[in-house]
Amino acid sequence: MTVNNNLSSMLAIQMEVNQMAQNIAQVSQIVAEPELRDMASDLITSSLIGQIPQTIAYSANATGIVTQMEVMDSLLDIKA
Repeated sequence: MTVNNNLSSMLAIQMEVNQMAQNIAQVSQIVAEPELRDMASDLITSSLIGQIPQTIAYSANATGIVTQMEVMDSLLDIKA
């Protein structure tokens, strides 16, 4: 069923966003060393930018689930 596919996609996206959040959290350790500050800036930038499409995809999957449930309700109303 499509709802299960959307839920699986949402879980995969959540795992990716969690990984990006962990990357951002690690920056505090990297910034302590002066020679790694440029790398820390790149890590923060790539992690923050990477979260944008993930957030959009998560929202799209949630909207898909809501739409599927509304269609299912309409079909059940028609059948009743």
